[in-house]
Amino acid sequence: MSVVICGPRMKEVHRESVGVRWCFACRKRTEFVYIVMDTVEPSYWGPTCSIECAERGHYDGDLFPGRSREWGGDW
Repeated sequence: MSVVICGPRMKEVHRESVGVRWCFACRKRTEFVYIVMDTVEPSYWGPTCSIECAERGHYDGDLFPGRSREWGGDW
């Protein structure tokens, strides 16, 4: 037996440039954007934040492999 848990539908509510950084996935300097996603309908889930490569959309591509980002406070 398998259980599939589907999250809520999300929409983009905020997008902001954070400047040019090194993308470890693209292996070059490219612009990165800060994105906030929120649910379409009322939900238990809150908004989620991410920083992505603007060129190819690599999630957290600016972090060295094996590193992770802690959210809370200033990003």
